[in-house]
Amino acid sequence: MIDTDKYKGHREGPWDVREAGINRIMVYTDDEGFAYEEANRNLVADAPLILEAYKRLREENETLRKMDWEYECLWTWLAENTNLLNTIEPLMEEWKKEMIE
Repeated sequence: MIDTDKYKGHREGPWDVREAGINRIMVYTDDEGFAYEEANRNLVADAPLILEAYKRLREENETLRKMDWEYECLWTWLAENTNLLNTIEPLMEEWKKEMIE
């Protein structure tokens, strides 16, 4: 679980990211300041963790969507078969009466 409290107060995007040398970047924001605040640094530093969490949640969402589709198919099948059973039940009652007579 990512502690999102450490991102509170970060500057809203869009941000402009530029290379500032080997293994360095500079992040600029629209309000003409550098993104040096602690919340912004935390957000940039945790970008790989956030990306991994996003990918995992996207996979979980896809799984849930498939389960929802299967659930919907099951209910459709049950509804169709319930109608069939409702049609067969009176016939079975009739058959039972005939068997008794």
